[in-house]
Amino acid sequence: MPLPYTGSHGELNFEADFVDELRHAGWQEVLKNKTVPELIDNWRNIIFKRNRDTLNDIPLSDSEMDYLLDVMRSQANTPVKANHFINGPAVGIKRDSDSPDRQHAGKEVFLDLFSSTEIAGGTSRYQIAEQTQFDTADIYNDRRGDITLLINGMPVIHIELKASGVDISEATIQIRKYYQEGIFRGFMGLVQVFWAISPEDALFFANPGDVDKFNSSFFFRWGDRNNKIIKNWKELISGSTHILSIPEAHKLIGYYCVADTLKDTLKICRSYQYIAIRALVKRASEQKWGDNSQLGGFIWCTTGGGKTMTSFKAGQLIIDMGYADKVVFVVDRKVLDTQSTKEYNSFSRSGENVCETKTTNDLFYKLKSSRSDETMIVTSMQKISRINDEAEKIKKDMLEKIKEKRIVFIIDEAHRSQFGTMHDSVKKTFYNALFFGFTGTPIFTENMKPGELITETVFGPCLAIYSLATGIRDKNVLGFWPEAVKTFSDDELKEKVALSECHANNKNEIVVGSEAWRLYRKLTKNTPMATEYDEKGNPKKDKNGKIIKGIEDYIPSNTYNDPEHRHHNAVVKYIVNNFVTIAYGEYGTLFHGILATEGIDEAIYYWERFRKTAPTLNVTALFNPNVNTNKERTLEHEKALIKIVDAYNEQYGTSYNRKTDPDHSGFKEDLTSRLAHKKPYEHIGNDHSKCIDIVIVVKQLLTGFDSQYVNILYLDRELKDDALIQAISRTNRVLDNNEKPWGMVKFFRKPYSMKRNLQEALKLYCEGDYADVAVNDLEKNIDKLNHIFENITYVFSQDKIENFECLPKKDENRQKFRREFYDMKTTMRAAMLQGLKWTNSHGKKLDFDEKTYKILTMRYNDLPSNQGGGGKRTQKPGFNLNTNISTMEMEKIDAEYLEAQFRIITMEDVEDSDDYDELKSAAIKEIKKNLGMLTEIQQRYAKIVLSDIENGILIVEKGKKFMDYIQEYMERIQREKIKNYADQVGLNPDRLFDLYREYTSGEVDPLKFERLKQSVDIERLKKYYNCVEFKARIRFHVELKKYIEERKADYEEKG
Repeated sequence: MPLPYTGSHGELNFEADFVDELRHAGWQEVLKNKTVPELIDNWRNIIFKRNRDTLNDIPLSDSEMDYLLDVMRSQANTPVKANHFINGPAVGIKRDSDSPDRQHAGKEVFLDLFSSTEIAGGTSRYQIAEQTQFDTADIYNDRRGDITLLINGMPVIHIELKASGVDISEATIQIRKYYQEGIFRGFMGLVQVFWAISPEDALFFANPGDVDKFNSSFFFRWGDRNNKIIKNWKELISGSTHILSIPEAHKLIGYYCVADTLKDTLKICRSYQYIAIRALVKRASEQKWGDNSQLGGFIWCTTGGGKTMTSFKAGQLIIDMGYADKVVFVVDRKVLDTQSTKEYNSFSRSGENVCETKTTNDLFYKLKSSRSDETMIVTSMQKISRINDEAEKIKKDMLEKIKEKRIVFIIDEAHRSQFGTMHDSVKKTFYNALFFGFTGTPIFTENMKPGELITETVFGPCLAIYSLATGIRDKNVLGFWPEAVKTFSDDELKEKVALSECHANNKNEIVVGSEAWRLYRKLTKNTPMATEYDEKGNPKKDKNGKIIKGIEDYIPSNTYNDPEHRHHNAVVKYIVNNFVTIAYGEYGTLFHGILATEGIDEAIYYWERFRKTAPTLNVTALFNPNVNTNKERTLEHEKALIKIVDAYNEQYGTSYNRKTDPDHSGFKEDLTSRLAHKKPYEHIGNDHSKCIDIVIVVKQLLTGFDSQYVNILYLDRELKDDALIQAISRTNRVLDNNEKPWGMVKFFRKPYSMKRNLQEALKLYCEGDYADVAVNDLEKNIDKLNHIFENITYVFSQDKIENFECLPKKDENRQKFRREFYDMKTTMRAAMLQGLKWTNSHGKKLDFDEKTYKILTMRYNDLPSNQGGGGKRTQKPGFNLNTNISTMEMEKIDAEYLEAQFRIITMEDVEDSDDYDELKSAAIKEIKKNLGMLTEIQQRYAKIVLSDIENGILIVEKGKKFMDYIQEYMERIQREKIKNYADQVGLNPDRLFDLYREYTSGEVDPLKFERLKQSVDIERLKKYYNCVEFKARIRFHVELKKYIEERKADYEEKG
């Protein structure tokens, strides 16, 4: 018996059950087969019912409704603006001067359209619009949406459904298609969230605002409290999370959609953020103010998991619901203070403000203030820890009044640095406050240093967890590719350590058979490079109970800091030699790197070395020159930083100096904004002159700094546990998986120990599940590529296709090839980054060569695009794959090779005409053998061209190219077919051909299309359809575009 959601009626059956489930989950009525104007009329009626008293029982007139629609179109013409329109204050309209509402005639009234707090009660209405007929231009097919969820008449959630066996990507492609055709504009542009759902899977994403901004990297799956992905559609409606039910769907729109004005992007909280926010708000609601219970709890959320947005939404809701008088967002360090204020304000609603604090005194007065626009404050731990000292200068009684307020402190990036005396001081001062912490790397007993407290002791219990491994699984953050880069050979280090431990200058001084000789043998032959640990995390011991130290544990620190700078110079050489491969994505995105050093002296040397050996790279440095207690060294560091800032000014046209920027805060802010591509540098793109290639740091930027454009950390210092996870997480922000598949980390100092430290840290911060956090190494990727090639070869052999000359005939084989080659392409990208080249020893291990890979790429590009999504419903399964492979350079190379052979046929490259026939035959044979380099369409016409040459039908012209002939043949045959049709219906064949040629992906020039229709010979058209003029024109209007589409499709499939 077939499943209920398969077959010709599978999607319809699924839709019926889906709607029925929604009706049992708080959605009140179904509006079926409505047009968009009818939905607007429905909204108009609901507005009247919600605002009956305001309107004095007089419904909106047509002109008043038109005015409101004009307001909506202007104030809600992007997803960000639409969010402000929906969740903002009441909207003002002017009543008609002759309105029956005499009290307000000619005056402004304010309409309540949506309330984020009036949930599942009051005048809120919840409706389901099923099979809505969307407005489209004449040139498009009719479109019908599956399900649109309306709250108070406004379309806020749109859902596209697919039957069993159809990949969920088909639904996202359909939504994109609708977007391309302008369906989600105007009234339908109010949609905040899209869902793509099948019986087996579900994705959601925020309205991207533009067809070019659809990015599968930001399509998400909903999860439960334990971060288990929910794929059962019923669970989403009526299960424990029931996010699509009422009241949760209303909250999703009112509470958990965030308009990021800084990036002009609508964001939606993912399930783990939703769970964390709810937990924080619930805990704040339970607080018994006055009993000095300060421990609110902490959120363990992986670095890069959106902690800033999560903490902001929690603070905003705590204020909205009246659970506190003040919410203070606390960050560590001034540079993050400024960055966080910008971010928090970019999330705030229209008219809402998150206050920055310039000084401790400024913070004092903002805490004292009762103004409604000063309820949310951003400050640094440094400022707030000094507030007692500041109060001594002002009035202590004011501080006592502040202490009595209900203050919630939300500490973002709660690291060790905040667990010391400053944090303790703040708690003593604000004894009545409630403290929450956010961290991606909590402190446990396993990694607690002497004298430290664990995170739970400082903040209270863990309220929600979203670990690094889960974030990588969900593709919310990237995995890592860690690599040990050795600047000294293992044998050299072993020799140096062994001689040092044996107190010998050279091997000859050691007596064979002596204790020193046995120690020398042990260290050079049987000692691991790094100390090894058992499964419990304890160092391994010998039979005498003594820890087995690794070679790197014997190395003195000056080995890496020798006067000749052998190590530092080797690091610089490695970075420079590999810069282009690492810095540029496959499609040209320019990425940036961070080089972390052991100390300021090393950072300064690195900066000077880069300036000398790689002057074309844009390298700068960032450090605090005042951390050294040695005044002489501090002065030297300050002088060096002045030189660094001067060079920065020269490079970027800035003007920072000690007089105007004494603490270098302006320089730091400009540097971090430039590195993150944030205002005012959000549009610098790949302009190398405006970008930073490498920033050298000691400690700064290794925690709390976010940039999607940082893809690598060069680590020339030892780190472990939370500090290591924090540092490498600077590289794992998602941008575009084709450009940035993972974050890269290069270990230069004690590389074996660092790889071990990473393994131990991942065990700790991935809740034991760290298998997929680090990506495959190169050898594994080569094995994977060979396995994929074996699968692809088998697919083509099924249809007896040699040399991959054309696509498999069976659809299931094409789909298999699509999936396999996409995997091959992404794995090849990773392998190339890891050092694979077609000509080196790694490339020789592949079972296929570059030419074969190019041919497979051409076949992949020959695959039909799954761009359909009109009124028709497709049941054929597809795959959730991206298809943006760049082939321009490849096609150029391949075409040049074929043209070189063709020049022999034209006698351009033939000096001795006596050998012409033989050379011509060999050239044709060679071209035929390499036709697989062309697309399938080009191959078909190329064979006709070659056949005509061989049979004497085509006499080639000297200087004319092979590709020119192919294009001429393609166009001539298409013209003949189109002319036949044009003659039958009475059209100008040249005009029809021009329109056909311009047609791409469902797009036809509407003006040319209309002119072509009007130019038809009506008598011939009536004869063709055998009916009267009126009916003939109607049929012709429908069928003309269909003919162009089918002709184009037929051409692409058959030629």
